[in-house]
Amino acid sequence: MRAANLHRLARTLREVALLATENTGDDRVNAGELAVLEDIARNPGSTISDITRRTGLAQSLVSRITHGMAGGGALTIQPDSSDRRRVRVDLKPTTRKMILERASNNISVAVAATTPRLSESERCALEHHLVEADRLLRAGARDDP
Repeated sequence: MRAANLHRLARTLREVALLATENTGDDRVNAGELAVLEDIARNPGSTISDITRRTGLAQSLVSRITHGMAGGGALTIQPDSSDRRRVRVDLKPTTRKMILERASNNISVAVAATTPRLSESERCALEHHLVEADRLLRAGARDDP
């Protein structure tokens, strides 16, 4: 596979992910924001450093996203009781519920919408290969992002 093909694949997978998570309307967030929100939803009370480590995003970006979302009322930022230099981040309950529901959506409908010329068996094979690619990439990932 050539690098250019990988970029095209990434764009297509991003489109599938946006459709699957229903991240297409006026409340749409970008991929970095979505990664941060999902991480916080699954790991309440995390520090900026925790989120940075798990998402692989730059600390400055995570900080900017969390502070922006806090300003918009989607999450809360509280000083860490054991170290006042750090903060703990948590989602508002309605935001957590929405993010976890969207993140748990099955991708089949989105795959079908983005691949109308594939047969059902080809779509099943594609989904199988996506699951396997995810497994292999996670198994082979570096510990340090």
